[in-house]
Amino acid sequence: MQKRGWLFDLYPSSKGITFWIIDGDGVKTRGHVPFVPRFFMNVKGADRSRVEALARKFRCSVTGGWAEKTEIYSGKRIPVLEISVPDTLHFREIVRRFESEFPYYVFFDSDLTPVQMFLYEQNLFPLAFGNYSFADDNRLVSVELEDTFDAIDYATPPLSIMTIGPSRSDIQPKYQRIITLEAGYDGREYTIEAETTEELLTRLNAHVLRCDPDVIISRYGDYTLFPLLADLSRKTRIPLQFNRDASVDYIRTAEVSYWSYGQIVHRAGAFELAGRWHIDTENSFIMDQSDLSGLLDLSRITCIPVQQQARTSIGTGLSSMQLAWAYRHDILIPAKKQEWEKFKTASELLLADRGGLIFLPTMGYHEQIAELDFASMYPSLMQMHNISPETINCECCDNHAVPELGYTICERRRGIVAETLGAVLKKRAEYKKREKSATNAATKNEFHKRQTALKWLLVTCFGYLGYKNARFGRIEAHESVNAFSRQALLHAKRIAEERGYSVLHGIVDCLWLKKDGATEQDYRLLCDEIKNQIGVAISLEGIYKWILFPASRMDGEIPTANRYVGTYTNGEVKVRGLEVRRGDIPLFTRKVQGEVIEMMSMASGIEELKLLIPEIMETVRYHLEVLKSGRVPPLELVVRHTISKEADEYENNSMQAVVSRAMAEAGVALKPGETAEYIIVDHTGKKNPVKAKPFIFYRTEDGYDVEKYTELTMKSVEALLEPLGYKFETKPAKKKRPGKEMQQELEFTRVIG
Repeated sequence: MQKRGWLFDLYPSSKGITFWIIDGDGVKTRGHVPFVPRFFMNVKGADRSRVEALARKFRCSVTGGWAEKTEIYSGKRIPVLEISVPDTLHFREIVRRFESEFPYYVFFDSDLTPVQMFLYEQNLFPLAFGNYSFADDNRLVSVELEDTFDAIDYATPPLSIMTIGPSRSDIQPKYQRIITLEAGYDGREYTIEAETTEELLTRLNAHVLRCDPDVIISRYGDYTLFPLLADLSRKTRIPLQFNRDASVDYIRTAEVSYWSYGQIVHRAGAFELAGRWHIDTENSFIMDQSDLSGLLDLSRITCIPVQQQARTSIGTGLSSMQLAWAYRHDILIPAKKQEWEKFKTASELLLADRGGLIFLPTMGYHEQIAELDFASMYPSLMQMHNISPETINCECCDNHAVPELGYTICERRRGIVAETLGAVLKKRAEYKKREKSATNAATKNEFHKRQTALKWLLVTCFGYLGYKNARFGRIEAHESVNAFSRQALLHAKRIAEERGYSVLHGIVDCLWLKKDGATEQDYRLLCDEIKNQIGVAISLEGIYKWILFPASRMDGEIPTANRYVGTYTNGEVKVRGLEVRRGDIPLFTRKVQGEVIEMMSMASGIEELKLLIPEIMETVRYHLEVLKSGRVPPLELVVRHTISKEADEYENNSMQAVVSRAMAEAGVALKPGETAEYIIVDHTGKKNPVKAKPFIFYRTEDGYDVEKYTELTMKSVEALLEPLGYKFETKPAKKKRPGKEMQQELEFTRVIG
């Protein structure tokens, strides 16, 4: 039997690897293929007998034999012990047993999953299109692909999609006492109401059977809904119909909190299906950034099945690309990083341990400023200069190619990082080109989603070079990229200044330039010259009618590199770092600042901005009157902060601590890394020691801290108006009636000019 279609889903099973093919008519076919995953140990010959003794203890026939593989850093072939495990379901368990018995040996390929190994070994990838041949017992016999993982023009299968989520979306379902489910498919929405658990499961199953979805897109499915439904199913013995393959259990992982780059991060556990995809939009960064189109494109190029790619970090996707390349080139992949930072003297550290180059901006408003942006500068430098962990300071070359640092870069072999980035750079450049040339909104949006997904791979690749636990990371490679980027930005600055342009600001891979009378064509010609001399593409992002570089929040005398707002000549507004872009700022404050920015975007220059100030002040005054009257909806007052500790670990009485304790007392304790949502009642704690109330427990009669919300809002507007000569000040109001407390009034005052 032959099936022409897409590789839809695959997972470990008692038959090896079970997979599903979906054809052009949407028909699904299940098959299987026997597969024996393996890993390698750099074990001494004398300990071979100990390995064999351990292998005999397992129920499956674990076998070992010597093999010769390529060591990544030296490039030399070395002998290693190959351990074959003919049990894909218990592969990880067996690996852990070996690692605990032989803790001092280096393991290779041991942290790969059987699915990864199968895809790497067979040169397959998720959604690979081709002819799949089956034997009578549905065993896969052969594959003839008509597709490549890095294809730009490819078709996707017809997918039936069902959405599931709570009816009330403003509060996470784990905080709701009563949850009403909604299901959507075929253009209709259904509310699933039931008086009993049995009735709820029966009605939900009926919708799943009627829709027969290929993809279930949920809200809060991983963290709350699906685990809850699975538990109810077990208690009532009414089986859920989520899995298309009823012989396989759900794939579940536990939630976890961990530290990353100085911040506590919380990740919900996964709830994956067999024969169907389950994607939780609340537990998927890439779905938030680029929707299903970007997710599918990313899954194809990273070689990670769609359900896992939806939940995994971008760094893991990048690592999978590198692992696939290494696996297919017979290169050993250490399970744990083995290459540590080489010793450096204090002077060497001072020279090497620097980031990208930044030119601090001139504070205030500026007119007719052009922004030039290098296209994927860091990954382009890595690909162009062959920067990879195994190519930096290699044993075979002595060229001192890295500027300032004098590190050597290998000239005899291409590095894994440089090789894998080439396909991503090529695809994204083509997607951006097609996005710009698209003649309809649907096509434009499709290519925008795809290039956005790939953008995150390219953004991550540089940081991953310096990540302490990255298998393909090495700090010297990270330092080398920074050295080349500093050289490139300085070279670009020098070229611009030699042509009469002045540099107002520069951040790593962007320059803001000005030259009286310069046209768009002049800037484009400058970009061409910089590209020809440096080798990295640079383009004109646009020319600003006006742009503001505000002062630092901490010190009004110095600027900040990553906070600015401006309007291009085409009317498009660009904002970075201001309150309107921050998720921890109340929506009310963001709305007011956003409205002010929208008003300012109509101005053609600084003089017109000044003329708008009375209208801006009137708008702000109106919103503050609404705030003072108590008519602001609670949702617009919610503050979101990440919880860094367990409730009983807080020693202070901050608003986060108060909220965390209140949640714990109510039986819904927040885990470190989760977001606390609350409304400020009295930030001083003088009138109300509660300070802030969790949003889920908030009632309108609790009121809110008008003074604090006013201050937050006024400061957000002050960042825009102070450079024009206005800032806010606090004045005590006169007592209007005996016994009434004095209240503060905040208003803008002209302080300059």
